[in-house]
Amino acid sequence: MCLTKGRLYPLLLLLTVCGYVWLYVSDDGNWGSRLVCCPTRLIWGIPCPACGTTRAVRAIFHGEWLASLHYNPLGLVVSLAMVVVPIWIVADTVTGSSSLLRAYRFTERKLGQWPYAALGILLILANWIWNLLK
Repeated sequence: MCLTKGRLYPLLLLLTVCGYVWLYVSDDGNWGSRLVCCPTRLIWGIPCPACGTTRAVRAIFHGEWLASLHYNPLGLVVSLAMVVVPIWIVADTVTGSSSLLRAYRFTERKLGQWPYAALGILLILANWIWNLLK
């Protein structure tokens, strides 16, 4: 399915808003720190490649870069996206451009090619091993 600007931008904004809401809700010391919503951890008792990403993003937003990397290196990517994507969408809307859509399609095409897909898989596997060993 080829996403259009009219579908991609609202979807990315919704995901970003959901991410900020999740950070806010999960930061509640009463239940958020004890909440486990990862199916892999709940079913098999092991962390998935993304486990710790919420803590990592929260750490980055509090300026704790090393703690963030310890929790999960994916937190850096997610944090960057949560800040850059809304700004990029606003810039595209103001200028009438579709640069984010073009960047998305370019990335999607590249990740569909064998060397880039293999690299992505290896990076996710390395991240999962990191999560398992720490």
